[in-house]
Amino acid sequence: MNDNASGAYLSARVDEPYPVVTVTEKNCRYASIISDGYAGEGSESTAIAQYGVHRLYLKDLANSYEAYGAIIQVEMIHWRLLGDLVLQLGNAPLLRSCLSGRYWSGSFPMYRNTFAQIIQSDIEGEKAAIAHYQRMIRQIGDTQIQNLFKRIILDEERHIEILTGLKAAAK
Repeated sequence: MNDNASGAYLSARVDEPYPVVTVTEKNCRYASIISDGYAGEGSESTAIAQYGVHRLYLKDLANSYEAYGAIIQVEMIHWRLLGDLVLQLGNAPLLRSCLSGRYWSGSFPMYRNTFAQIIQSDIEGEKAAIAHYQRMIRQIGDTQIQNLFKRIILDEERHIEILTGLKAAAK
């Protein structure tokens, strides 16, 4: 298999700032909702772990390997933003979803080991992340938080573009 994807795929973060969220009062309900995106099953914690493991299988595919490294860095930004928000809203940023009551688990990532399976599972993961952020936008009535989630969705959409490009380049 070749790996002819362009180095342009390494721009895994949309060139637009993340909106600042000013929390004026604690809201444990919002913090609980956000905790699921922080450390629940389909969370940023899971994305970081899944991309990290998948990247290990891509060492011989330089562009894919680098693209996955860039995506991980962006997912870590999202993880930090959500954790900080959970803390500001009044909850501890534990690796736990307050919605499910479950602590983050290494069983959450989809473990794949072939290029086609890796790319497909990661595209599905990004689509699920976008749907999750859209649900949180509907559940949280704070415009600043909603705007942050909308901005994060732009990165997740960019990740789908990158993964789709890598998939196409491998054919």
